[in-house]
Amino acid sequence: MIVSLLILLLLVCVYIYFFPFIPRRKKHYTYALLLGCPSHDDGTMASSQIKRCNLAINMYKKGLYDTLIISGSNVKNQYVEAKVMNDYINNRIEIPTILETHARNTFENFKLSKEYIQNQDVLILTSQTHAKRACAIARHFFSDYSCAWFKDLKMKHILREIISRVIYIKIELLKK
Repeated sequence: MIVSLLILLLLVCVYIYFFPFIPRRKKHYTYALLLGCPSHDDGTMASSQIKRCNLAINMYKKGLYDTLIISGSNVKNQYVEAKVMNDYINNRIEIPTILETHARNTFENFKLSKEYIQNQDVLILTSQTHAKRACAIARHFFSDYSCAWFKDLKMKHILREIISRVIYIKIELLKK
């Protein structure tokens, strides 16, 4: 029993080390970074894309940021995530926007968007299941960031994120 509790405590500590608490959100950011996700193969938007775009629109209407950076390439098919998401947003509201169209994963979203954000503050926009890992990666690139998300409790997204977090820990351990 004690050994099991010690192992559990160790796992919790490892998890918190790699995925620290998300910084408290401020009232305003210079940039918001909308993380892309793939469209369907026929070019229609995935529900996650629509929810992320609606989150960006809502956060802008609340005055939480000045400029939106949409990041994402054509990872799963020929449709560039950033462009598809930008079209959706532009059909609903006018927001100052920068498109980053080369990122193929979450790490590259931050790496390639750093060129625009530099040392400014940034609000990361993504799904609930993705937020913790996104912020874990963001801390390597930005000192002043937080996150806003929409609820996402689909089992396939949760399972994919668990696998992604294990892979993230493995990559971080190999760096050391």
